[in-house]
Amino acid sequence: MLEGYTVLVAAPTGTGKTLIAEKLLEHVLARGKGAVYTSPIKALSNQKFRDFRQLFGSDKVGLITGDLSINERAPLLVMTTEIFRNWCFANPEELEQTTHVIFDEMHYLDDPERGTAWEESIIFAPPHIKILGLSATVPNIHEISSWVAEVRGEEVKVIEERCRAVPLEISWIAPGGDVLNEEEAREEIAERQEIRRWRRHRWDRMTAAGWEQDH
Repeated sequence: MLEGYTVLVAAPTGTGKTLIAEKLLEHVLARGKGAVYTSPIKALSNQKFRDFRQLFGSDKVGLITGDLSINERAPLLVMTTEIFRNWCFANPEELEQTTHVIFDEMHYLDDPERGTAWEESIIFAPPHIKILGLSATVPNIHEISSWVAEVRGEEVKVIEERCRAVPLEISWIAPGGDVLNEEEAREEIAERQEIRRWRRHRWDRMTAAGWEQDH
């Protein structure tokens, strides 16, 4: 990123993607330039707004969502991806001092309802803006980077990490709130299926009896 490339990072949760974004933002703000941090949901935008205010100071961070507009002239703006897309179309002059845009949860490109916001943001972002894309779940990062390189007309660097720093432990939560292992979960499912079959059989018998009585 510091060498001026657009960069896509695919790495499991807990491997430091947020740290990359923070170090980039630190560099951008130190140069007196601006950056945009986008997220797919308002709750995450609000959280990042609070986090960045603690890191960089309240005067340097603003928040723009469909509900709120706080310090919108700040050099670092946190917003939903749809709002950044709208700015690219309607307010490109507001992005003249913006050198980087960070797309958190970039796998939303594949979302059937909202993916176009990410596509259009990447395609229509002003040419001088470099992109940092972050995702923990995108499986085809090289395919995406080829597309970004094509539509942006620039080389794209890919950073890919497959080692999971925080191992996953798979469990199941029963309707009552109990946490089950696989064997317990299968037993729970079998019991509920048996109860469902018994209820359906009982209902069928009651329905048949009622029909016979009516006739």
